[in-house]
Amino acid sequence: MKAHVLVEDTPPASQAGSHLETRRGEEMHQPSPQLQIRIYGTDGSLSTFSQDDPAVVQRILRESQRADFFAQHRIIVAGQSSLTTFVVSNIARMDLEGEDLSARPRTPASQAPQLIEISKPEFLYQVEEHDLKHVERRMREHAPGKAFVGFLDIQLVGGRHVYLKFHGLAALPAERLQKVHSFLMLPSLSFRLPGGGLGIVNLSNVSKFTAYPGPADVPADAWVGNETQNNE
Repeated sequence: MKAHVLVEDTPPASQAGSHLETRRGEEMHQPSPQLQIRIYGTDGSLSTFSQDDPAVVQRILRESQRADFFAQHRIIVAGQSSLTTFVVSNIARMDLEGEDLSARPRTPASQAPQLIEISKPEFLYQVEEHDLKHVERRMREHAPGKAFVGFLDIQLVGGRHVYLKFHGLAALPAERLQKVHSFLMLPSLSFRLPGGGLGIVNLSNVSKFTAYPGPADVPADAWVGNETQNNE
């Protein structure tokens, strides 16, 4: 894997014009990387790498979607002239982006293949459009097998948000509760990126996530309370 870095010698002043034109021509014809990797730290940092080799891309996709991916201690990225090590417990999110990655088969480690990331304005519009903040959970009861649309607001450690939209099928009460419990036990959550590719959230570095609409049935140990707007 190589870090995506452009190093260029400064040309003499007399050659600067021709050199600039040559570089522009090269950039116009340079193919974009097959895979771009973005690693978001809990401290707000962002590191970006790229990879063009199809075999290496396949390996990265395969390894990053293992169920125990965020259980390992570190991730090592070997660049052309550098070696970067990430402590996994300090990673909040990782994106594997590429135009042709959305059609790739997903591994069993993916628990919610219907999830797709949306922008904050679209999230707020959709929640308001479906009146999801004002209708009680129990009024959202769906017959088993009926399709519904839902939204997730995931707040990461460090303050970043991830907004997701998903489509699902209503289930029986016992099955709904089982799905809620299973979701709360997940080590990570993967979703599709709007531009193609996968995003993966390290759920151990999530400070809060809110689902709209809330399920009609909730865990027995759930606190009961309505969220209010803070003035701070």
